[in-house]
Amino acid sequence: MYHPRRRIAMNNWNFFREALKNFRSTGAIARASPALIKHLIGSIPSDRPLTVVELGPGEGCVTRALLDILHPGSTLTAFEINHTFVQRLHIIQDPRLRVIASGADRLTEHFAPASVDYVVSSLPLSMIDQSVKQRIIRQSQDVLTPAGAFLQYQYALQDYGLLKDSFSNVSVRFTLANLPPAFVYSCSLGML
Repeated sequence: MYHPRRRIAMNNWNFFREALKNFRSTGAIARASPALIKHLIGSIPSDRPLTVVELGPGEGCVTRALLDILHPGSTLTAFEINHTFVQRLHIIQDPRLRVIASGADRLTEHFAPASVDYVVSSLPLSMIDQSVKQRIIRQSQDVLTPAGAFLQYQYALQDYGLLKDSFSNVSVRFTLANLPPAFVYSCSLGML
């Protein structure tokens, strides 16, 4: 018999174990809470097909939430470097999902300029080398449509300056309903 609470507990335990093994690349000790996910992706419309990229999906809690809200004609491409997480993402059976076992700094190898509506990032930016972080942000800018948005959450405001310098419009929200509490950035190029 299926028990959703048991599955959530098992997924949390699996995530925690993987986080302990690879903390530098996961940057978290627990999966994103439903409240954090709602803050992160709540602005994404579901009434039309979109091209969405997810950076650092981990086990896929944000991935699944995205697939739940995205239009049937949308596509979601997830970039993940952790081999264990890539295997778990491949379990998700949805034709709109494509998993790429590659770093987030390889966006422009897979997407043309101005071809992505949303970049949704769970990357631990504060733990990423500055030059790689700047490449990720620059490539996100390159692939976003003029009306597109870069959505990111973090546990501190450490990279607010980088995002503010990189995007014309940056808004920040805060949620206590996560372990640990988190800031959610919504960034746009401000071209439309």
